[in-house]
Amino acid sequence: MKITLLLILLCIIGFFLPVFSGVEEAFDNYGFSGENLVSRPWVLLTSVFLHNGLAHLLSNMFILFFFGIAVEAELGKKMLLVFFLGAFAGSFLSLFVYPFDTISVGASAGIFALVGTGILVRPFDLSFYPLVVPVPLAFLGIFYAIYNAYGFVAELSGLEAASNISYIAHFGGLFVGLYFGFREAGKKEMRMALLMFLIMIIAPLLWILLF
Repeated sequence: MKITLLLILLCIIGFFLPVFSGVEEAFDNYGFSGENLVSRPWVLLTSVFLHNGLAHLLSNMFILFFFGIAVEAELGKKMLLVFFLGAFAGSFLSLFVYPFDTISVGASAGIFALVGTGILVRPFDLSFYPLVVPVPLAFLGIFYAIYNAYGFVAELSGLEAASNISYIAHFGGLFVGLYFGFREAGKKEMRMALLMFLIMIIAPLLWILLF
């Protein structure tokens, strides 16, 4: 739990730092882009702790809290490896989708790595976000992935205004997390996670067909 809380604290500090230097200047100097990576390689790390507004920060921190605690309890300090490899993989993946000078910020790719691991190693741990009633992490993780897939498609189609959030980077992180999750999860946990995934896919289809 200590590592999770430390990451949350660093994200909060990073969120408020642009208040002193100016948001645009902070993003230009410390946000991730291909151009910045060439001239300032440290943006690979600093961009993780910047966020594009309070809503972006809060949604990320809630997800980080629940999935971070679950993965940390299962993997210990290795949770940091999952988080940062996911964040870096997401940033590099975004280079193949967005223009070379497009700035992106946020811990989402690293958090998605924790989501990918968490839904496999701790699928039935409970979260109270975004509902007031507890929901399994597997449900929350898959819902979050679908929501961000919609965000990516909406951005590409022009239905959503461009932002400093790299939706494709989230899935780079997710793939890293799933890799670690498959390595760590036992056969029993895997079967339970896959069963929940099937239920989540089939239930909405039945609802549509029947009602």
